Amino acid sequence: MTPQSLNQRRLTVAGFIGLYLHGIIVATPGAFYSKWMVAFDNEVNLGAFYSTFLVSSLVGLLLVSQRKKRHPFFALAFAIIGIAFVVASFSPNFGGISGAAFPIGFGDGILNFQCNNLLGELHPKRRIVLLNWANGTFGLGALSTPILSIFLPWRVAFGLVSALAIGSILLAWNAPSVWNYAPKQDKIPWKQASPFWLVILLYVGLESSLGTWSGTYLHSVGWSSTQSIAMLSIYWVGLTLGRLNLGTWINPKPIVRLRLLLLAGVGFLSLTLIPSCGLFFAGAAFVYGPVFATIFALLQVRCGHVALGYLFYGAYVGKTVTPALLEHIENPSYLPYGFLALALLLYLVSYQIPTHHKSV
Repeated sequence: MTPQSLNQRRLTVAGFIGLYLHGIIVATPGAFYSKWMVAFDNEVNLGAFYSTFLVSSLVGLLLVSQRKKRHPFFALAFAIIGIAFVVASFSPNFGGISGAAFPIGFGDGILNFQCNNLLGELHPKRRIVLLNWANGTFGLGALSTPILSIFLPWRVAFGLVSALAIGSILLAWNAPSVWNYAPKQDKIPWKQASPFWLVILLYVGLESSLGTWSGTYLHSVGWSSTQSIAMLSIYWVGLTLGRLNLGTWINPKPIVRLRLLLLAGVGFLSLTLIPSCGLFFAGAAFVYGPVFATIFALLQVRCGHVALGYLFYGAYVGKTVTPALLEHIENPSYLPYGFLALALLLYLVSYQIPTHHKSV
């Protein structure tokens, strides 16, 4: 095995671990909230945690998305996250955890962007497949976090997360510069890139809305709290399985087959209008699984590195704004109509992306 292939494998493993960590980080507040309430009682303020995390994530993303150099930012992101989790694990109050949200978010913003970007470059002929598998590990991270919270004290769990992050520094060391970097002053092909950004904004908005409000809808139509929570867990399992299993299928004809999956998503969400068919939320999650990684891979090839940062900005907007808009639906039993409208719009907007382009 040549040094080059060993280096590729090392960095590929780092990319997978980075997205697994990203899943853990995203799921941490929800998974450990009850234990924080026991430890800190009225001090717990998740709003402050989320706000700090969001701002610092955007700062980290802005830092790396407009730069050619990936080293040492990639390894540094693992180090920052590892140190921040150690500090948080020793915090005597929730203020320390809220403070740790800034470095954790900063490192996570770098890590999420760099992992996706690097994996696409390392595997140009199979970038859609590898990116879907890697984003599947994000789902595994999000699913494993509640398990950690069940079996371990939260301080011990934080110590394990820290050990994983710090142990990954050497894997991420000496990551190469981006391959298709365009300086900040170059013009981004806005007309070509904008359909990708709109698809991501709508997709992430729909995904976040389903994750936020599907349980509320099911509970309003007679499902028990336990059943609604279980359905939400199954939803995330479906999303992860879609990423792990559909990437190979979608790779030969990505746009054509992506549209078929988006149409299937409309069908599954239509069925959820029937209260007894709530399990079809998991079916929708499965077919939507490959959307993000596929769009990322296509944009990476067609529009270059600088455009990728804006893809994440669109994702942040969709994740933040769309669930908040659906909150204005006063009758929870009407929520599926909001989901369905978003799904239809997402399917229609996908036709703005040209089908034919050079192979990815």
